[in-house]
Amino acid sequence: MLAALLLTAAAAPANAQGFVELFAGRSMLNRAPVSLTANEARINGAIIPAELRVDVARVKPTSSNIYGARIGHWFGPHIGVALDAATLDPDIRQQTVTANANLQFDEAVFGEEVVIQPGQSVAVDIPRITIPTTATIAALAMVRLPIAPTPARPAGRVAPYAFAGPVWLITDPSLDGNLGLRAGAGVRMPIAGKLALFGEYRFTRVNADAIAGRIGGERQDIRGTTGDIRADLNVRNHSAVGGFSLFF
Repeated sequence: MLAALLLTAAAAPANAQGFVELFAGRSMLNRAPVSLTANEARINGAIIPAELRVDVARVKPTSSNIYGARIGHWFGPHIGVALDAATLDPDIRQQTVTANANLQFDEAVFGEEVVIQPGQSVAVDIPRITIPTTATIAALAMVRLPIAPTPARPAGRVAPYAFAGPVWLITDPSLDGNLGLRAGAGVRMPIAGKLALFGEYRFTRVNADAIAGRIGGERQDIRGTTGDIRADLNVRNHSAVGGFSLFF
């Protein structure tokens, strides 16, 4: 995709511009359901093949700082494209949640012990859970709408813009990816030469899927682990960021 951008840029009109941006901000995630699944489970100290499923309703993630970079190209005064990469930390805060488990669950989830008894609508106290480093990469279509000039605001001084496109989420260390959507809007203001400041609102919607741990157990004095625990989280992320743009 980057090669295509460069080839297109070579044939772009005179008012075309490339740009590189660095940004930072604050990320706020909506409450979302989480599912934990495994093909084998531990029941009363024995490892038994089973279909384990735990559904946790309305988990509250933490807010966090995010950092990112974007490179792109404006083909003229209004239309552009960009590749956008940013961190995302959907950690789970300590809280009481409602869970529905078909089997007893007593395992470590991302390094923290979680105990859930079987049954419907069971109240569960869970500790703070730190999700491994997560990042997003998005391919964005961008639209720029310069504000009409006034005596107090020269033409091109302030430029609002909007963007949308597919986003790919990557979690470490499993490196599982999931496809979602990113959209947002912002405003950019030149400050000196080819340097500008910008601020924007971003919304990211994607399903996170990662290996959260392994089922463990003990039988006849032999300990072992078996079966991955997979965690599925519906990420609905609101972010406010600001940064610098360098045009070339």
